[in-house]
Amino acid sequence: MKRFLRIGTTALVGASAIALSALIAAPARADVTARLDGWHSPAEKTLDLLVTGNSTDASLTSVSLVVDGVADSSVPFCPNAECNTKQVALPFDTTKYSDAVHHLAITVSDANGAHAVINSDVEVWNHRGNNCSPSCQSTLSIGSDPTAESPSQNPGGGGGGGVEGAGESSCKSPRLSMSLAQRPLRVSHGVPVLLKNKSYRFTGRLTCIVKNKRQSAPKGSRIEVRNTVGRKTVRKPSGKVGNGGKITVVLKYASSRTIEFRFTNADGKTSKVRIKVQIAQRKS
Repeated sequence: MKRFLRIGTTALVGASAIALSALIAAPARADVTARLDGWHSPAEKTLDLLVTGNSTDASLTSVSLVVDGVADSSVPFCPNAECNTKQVALPFDTTKYSDAVHHLAITVSDANGAHAVINSDVEVWNHRGNNCSPSCQSTLSIGSDPTAESPSQNPGGGGGGGVEGAGESSCKSPRLSMSLAQRPLRVSHGVPVLLKNKSYRFTGRLTCIVKNKRQSAPKGSRIEVRNTVGRKTVRKPSGKVGNGGKITVVLKYASSRTIEFRFTNADGKTSKVRIKVQIAQRKS
């Protein structure tokens, strides 16, 4: 079963979500922010990562891509002028990488040397055909809204158990990934189409930095669910983190919307994943 993801996100960019897994944490400096849209996981061939940068103090200069710790590509924001806000397409040639999950670090910089980093995980899928093993999950096309962690932080490897003695108050640098664990009716222009009033299971994982290592978040940590329809956003009943940082939320909807899964620690650091879905009246 082939997965369809995405991209804020935090996707998986841990999906991770990408479900992958999308992340929000405090930027290295408050005067530069970054946003990633339009990406998907699994990814194949050349994927254009749509990166929007904003700087309050200086002109944007460039955005660069690092894959698994190795520099990949870089493009200027405004080569012939100055700009404080702009979206550019950053190419990601997946054919250079093996079919596996790869970690992307996308850095937006301005003329003053300030920067924001978006961390995402994307699964490359160029050589495995259209079928997938029964263990594969269907995931969604998403837009993420991360202003990421400092590059000096150690992303580490997620452990299987929860963080001992941890909670919202001690979940440093939270990273949330969410995905759809069931196949959608179809995917239209990168957006999954779900059946009206049918329950769908969303799954994911929350991790934290503890003693310089990324580990599973503690059981019972609260995950907030928000729904945006047009200009209106409403909160839905929250989910909770289970053993090993795992999350399962069952949702059903009668109309198209953007679903936002969000975790906020006691310091106000937030990680969230946005998933846009369309709703169909019946199968077709």
